[in-house]
Formats: sequence, C-alpha cells, structure tokens
Amino acid sequence: MASKKVSSLWDTDEFKPFKARWDERMRELSRRKSYYDGSIYKRLREQFGWMWPRLYRGIKPLYLPLSRAVDVDAGIVPGDWALPDGSTEQPFNKAWLPALNQVLDWSDWDRDGVLYVHYGAQYGVSGLKMSDLREQGMVQIKPVKPTCLLLIEQGDYDDTPQMAIYVDCRMDRTGKEYEYAEVITTEAIRTFKDGQPEKFGGRDGEYKNELGFVPYIEVEHIKTGERWGESTYQKAIPLLDEVNELASYLADIIKKNAEPQWVVTGAEGSDLVKSGDNVWFIPGNGKVEALAPKVDIAGVLEFVREVRDQVHGALPELAFDELKQKTQIATATLELQLMELVLKIKRCRPNYDHGLADALRLAGRAGASMGLRDLAVLDDEALAFDAKRPVLPLDRETEMRLEMMALSLEREKSMDAGEGRAGAEEARRRGGDTEPDREDAPTPDPSLNPQKAGAGGSGE
Repeated sequence: MASKKVSSLWDTDEFKPFKARWDERMRELSRRKSYYDGSIYKRLREQFGWMWPRLYRGIKPLYLPLSRAVDVDAGIVPGDWALPDGSTEQPFNKAWLPALNQVLDWSDWDRDGVLYVHYGAQYGVSGLKMSDLREQGMVQIKPVKPTCLLLIEQGDYDDTPQMAIYVDCRMDRTGKEYEYAEVITTEAIRTFKDGQPEKFGGRDGEYKNELGFVPYIEVEHIKTGERWGESTYQKAIPLLDEVNELASYLADIIKKNAEPQWVVTGAEGSDLVKSGDNVWFIPGNGKVEALAPKVDIAGVLEFVREVRDQVHGALPELAFDELKQKTQIATATLELQLMELVLKIKRCRPNYDHGLADALRLAGRAGASMGLRDLAVLDDEALAFDAKRPVLPLDRETEMRLEMMALSLEREKSMDAGEGRAGAEEARRRGGDTEPDREDAPTPDPSLNPQKAGAGGSGE
C-alpha cells in the first residue's frame, strides 16, 4: 500500500503527538492578532456587502488604538536595557557592560530588538533565539515570532526546554512557497522542507548541537497563570466581541431579508401588469409595501462609539492623548497622571528583563565554548538589568536636580572625610602623639592612657 504523502512536519509520526498543542497555540495567537490588525472584521465585510463602508467608519477606530498601545509598550518597557551602575544593592560587574554591548551590536539589537517587546505586547508571548555563528566568531540574540515556535519542556516541574520546534513559511528562488522547519534538541539540530529532511546553508539535514542546550527563551508579556499570558490589549477583547456579536446579529437580519416579501393592497392580482424584468403597473388606488425590518445603522454606530470609549479606558497607554495639549510637565507629575500605565509597565518589564538576561547567559556559555573569553563573563547568575530604572523618560529639570543631588552627596562625603582626618589629627596632638603611625613605632603602654586603650581594644 502506498504511504501517505508528507507535506508538513506535523504529518510525520515523530511530531504528530505535538500537533494538537501546536494547533491550539496557533488558534489563540492568531485570534489575538486578528484584533490587532482588524482582520477579525473580515467576515462582517463579506456579510454586510454594500452597507459595510458605512459601518466600517465606526469600527475602524476600535482596533487602531490597539496597535498604538503595542507601540507604546515596545518603546517604554526596554528602558534602554540599563544595567545596575553599582549605586544600588543590585550586584554589578563592570565587565558585563562591554560584553553585553558586543552581543547586542552583533545582533543588530538597536534595529531588531524592538520586536522582542512588540511581539509580546501583540501576542502575549515572545521569544529569543541565541545563535552561535562559529565561522564568523560571533554570537547573536534575535527575537522570534511566537507563531513560529513551540518549546517542549523537560517535564511538569521543569520548564527548561528539551526541544524547540520552529516552523515557518518560506519562498524558494522560483517564488514557490514551502514549509521550513527546524528541530533543536540538546544533542542535534535537524532541518526539514515540507516535512522531509533537507540541507540548508551548506549544512546537512542533521548535525550535532555543539552548544549542548536548546538556545531558545520564551517570556510572557503579562503573567496571569494562564497559558501564553496576556497581550497588552487582552482586557479590551471582550468589549470588541460585543461589537462583533451585534454586527453578526444585524448581518443575519439582512441576509434573511435579502429577498423581502411584498404586500399589495387596493388591487387584485389580475390588475397587475408586468413590463420588463422588474417593473409592475398597478391601479392608481393600489399600494405596495415591503415586509422588511429597518436596520438602525445610526443606533449601531452610537453603540460602537460607546464601546470605543470603553476600549480607550482599558488601555492606559492611550492616556498620553490627554497630555498632548500640556507642556512643561515634571516627571513626578507625569507619573501621577500616568500611574496606571507605570504600574502596568512595572508588572511586565521584569518578564522581559529576565528573558533577555537568560539569553545573555546562554550567549556567555556559547562564547566560552567558542573561545570568546570576553563574553564568558555573561554566564553569571547575578547578571540582571537595573530594576530601579525609571519607566518614563526624565525631563531635563529632573535630570539636573538629580545631578545636583549627586554632586551634593559627593561634596558631603568629601567634607565628612576631611573633618574625620582633622579630628584624628587633633586627637593625636592632644594625646601627645605628634608622629604619624608607623609599623615600627613602639606600642604605647595602656596604663598611661586608659581612654585610648579602651577605644582601641584590650590587646593580646
């Protein structure tokens, strides 16, 4: 009997057990994305036909704010990925900064790194892949689209990935699309084309994983205890669903009455005369009415506007709209007015910080195995980003005030140190000790100066 044709990785016996999990993930993440780009309303466009443009004018403002909220999160959450500067209780190693900058520079992080938070805010989950480019002698960290990745954990109580499955749609040189898949375990890396083992980039379809670990990290935007976390606009989705339900209800009414029934009064059937395909003549005292319900489009649009206001209320990122007309707002005042946004960022920022720090630790391990000793310092459990860095950018006035405070503290420290030296010198003069301490100086007899002995200890 001929074997079934394999056209996808999920058709193979080895990976079929993971297909249900993959499909569930894709359905949920695709659903979240449909609110972001407005594709959730595509079905309504087909149902409403010629009435859609009028309704769409009211619906479009519903999903455009979602993309703005994603952009705000992607801009604020990173906080320049600042490391501790040694002024706080957080551990700090001066060697971390040059190593981090080197990895991020190799990774084009200033251009591609924004996708790390963008994907998370949009989908509720985001990922990173650490790549050891041994021929080029560099290590990269790149954001991974969550709709292409599935991580298989070690077990119920250990979420360390034992296998990563990456599936993407690509195009060959002839313009034909195919499914590219990459499977990474701690032992090997395999690549597939339409479910069949395939060579890519001059490498065999299967080769040894030199790292000895799965180089992927996955984080959730907002942790809720549910699978795949929450996107930044998750709380607005139930409101948008109300609009979809109402629109679907109206579409059903329109469909049922696409061919309405007609009532003719004041005339007999024999009195009607047809001319052409769609013209009927009736007596002067006759009357024709259509038995079709009236669709209150204006009322629907008013309901949509009410939902839009509620959507804005569910997205603290949109509070910036209220501040556009104000100028010269101090950072402290700004944080008070944007407190809900600040609290939200403080809740989700640690997730991204931990994820990137974990990826940098993997980069440090890879660097050590590649002989890049300057990067090996990143493989440090103490490595972490500055947990106290501000959420909102500081205004110039606040920056100057902080600089003055820092200078004042330094001045006080210098004065305290000077007074301490002067006090010690005065104490030596009063005690008759006019010579500076020397290692070969004789030890004074405690019985001759009991106050000084008490201060200095009891001796041997």
